[in-house]
Amino acid sequence: MGGAASRLAAPIKHRRVERELDNKVAEALRERAKARTKTFRSVNSITMRLPRFKDGLKDIRDVFDHYDTDSNGTIDNEELRSCLSKLEVRMSEKEADDVHRYCDVDSRKGIQFQEFVVLICLMYLLFGPNVTRRVSEFESEKLNYIFDELIDAFLFFNRDGDGKVTRKDVTQRMNEESDRERTPTHITTQLFKEMDLNKNGKVNLKEFLFSMIRWAGLEPEEGDESNDTSP
Repeated sequence: MGGAASRLAAPIKHRRVERELDNKVAEALRERAKARTKTFRSVNSITMRLPRFKDGLKDIRDVFDHYDTDSNGTIDNEELRSCLSKLEVRMSEKEADDVHRYCDVDSRKGIQFQEFVVLICLMYLLFGPNVTRRVSEFESEKLNYIFDELIDAFLFFNRDGDGKVTRKDVTQRMNEESDRERTPTHITTQLFKEMDLNKNGKVNLKEFLFSMIRWAGLEPEEGDESNDTSP
């Protein structure tokens, strides 16, 4: 009986942790929206940036490989704690474990490269630009620029600042350019479906970043099965 109760409690705990981290991210997004001017005015302007995103983020590969000490293509809890310590992100072991679980987008019990990029971007949002300086002193300005644009792309869709993008948000943004015909419903539906990774009808920043990274073509190394989730 006790084992069954424990198994039942685990998903509930996971959802609670997910909500808590989502709320922290949403608060950071609201503060950011107040302080910055809009970067993007159309979906097309975001699409045009995808090659730049790919080029700017590929340098994180060396950082990932450094902390993937057993070279198995994933970063486990212990390796993540070492990474967070190096980035001087102060977290308890429990908080680090929660972040690890939160960023394990495909639930494969380990953070693959694409998920690691998402994690670093979230740390940048929550803890500031010193994170990227510690990731790469020589590339920090470029990483800051790319992360700023990725987060601003999310805010383009999430204009009410609640940290969640709905299918209605996507449809409205796709059809805002008055000189163009309305985007067919099946296209906006498919775009949202590809972003809504947990199929709950809302896309948070984590899901959005993961989708943008895949669309930019920032692929894992050959043999990394996380590539199976690409659209």
